[in-house]
Amino acid sequence: MAVANTPVLSPRDMAALSNLKERGLFLVEVKITEYSPALGKLLPSIVLPESTRPVCVIRNGRGVTRLESLFLEEGDIVYLLSDDEETVRNLFTVII
Repeated sequence: MAVANTPVLSPRDMAALSNLKERGLFLVEVKITEYSPALGKLLPSIVLPESTRPVCVIRNGRGVTRLESLFLEEGDIVYLLSDDEETVRNLFTVII
């Protein structure tokens, strides 16, 4: 049984993610916190690895795909497609 507000991936979605992983790509999810170095920054101004592309941001439970003028806020969840998961995570999160 699925927990309320927990997204459930369809078999097709799972296959798509598996297909990406087989090709060396990852869908990376990062949450912007009060300690995030990306907090308050314009998303396109963040220097990402060459092979990384932001896909969407979830803000207040809604998806945002127009990212060219988006300033990141606390609580935003950012999804990025990348072949360098560790570097991407380090750009957006801080271990306290």
